[in-house]
Amino acid sequence: MKRLCYLYLFPISVMAQQNGERLLNAFASELAGNRSAQKQFFFAERREKARMDTLSATADNYRYRALNYLWRRDYEQAVVWLEKTCALYPKEHGFVGELYLSELHDYPRALAHFDAYDALTPAFNDMISNSPVSYLRGLTYRSLGNHAKALEQFSTGIDSLVAKHGTEWVNYRHYVSRAVSYMAMQQPDKALLDLDHAAKNFNRSALVHYQRGRALLQLNRTSEAQTAFQDASFFYKAFRAQRTGDYQEDVFNPIYEPEIDSALANLKTQSR
Repeated sequence: MKRLCYLYLFPISVMAQQNGERLLNAFASELAGNRSAQKQFFFAERREKARMDTLSATADNYRYRALNYLWRRDYEQAVVWLEKTCALYPKEHGFVGELYLSELHDYPRALAHFDAYDALTPAFNDMISNSPVSYLRGLTYRSLGNHAKALEQFSTGIDSLVAKHGTEWVNYRHYVSRAVSYMAMQQPDKALLDLDHAAKNFNRSALVHYQRGRALLQLNRTSEAQTAFQDASFFYKAFRAQRTGDYQEDVFNPIYEPEIDSALANLKTQSR
């Protein structure tokens, strides 16, 4: 009976093994494809063949062409089409300015486009994605090393949101960005107030606790700073499983685990 069962099970086990090998080969092929450099922006190749070559004059077509060149790292052509987009469709100034800020790191051009976008409705602090244009201007000035202008713009953006919705509705990253500039201007007490607001809006943020530790260090509150860095380390590790690639809570305020570890190590050295 045992031999008979073995004879029946043997073909099944062979089939399972073969199916497993086929699945492994399929997964390996898919992973290899994912690692290959993509020549086009998402589905841009099909889109270009179908309609982009004719390039009918619409904001979407111009934007997609610019994004396609950006995806292919043809930055010269990307800039050409970004400028064409804004020349024909002024409402695109905000989108284009954000690309110059976050992708191309061309800060003078980013400022020019943010100013042009804001000038379309001077009485309002217009939104770009989920941020006021003044906040993005603040990030641009900060990238240029002008923290005084950055603080002015950050405050305009944050104050407008607080007036409309209250502090609890302000993105915690906005408070972090202003806090970073306050620390650069040697005003850690003001930075700490912003980081307290940020913590209330998202108290599990490794970014907030790390920057809070930096502000406390400037105030010579070393024991509290150590606790803040420990909290930052805890939350960074806790969310590590959710991180993919070079995931950041905020691309404009990146932090890395070695920075947190270094801050803690320095405090331990000082306490000896």
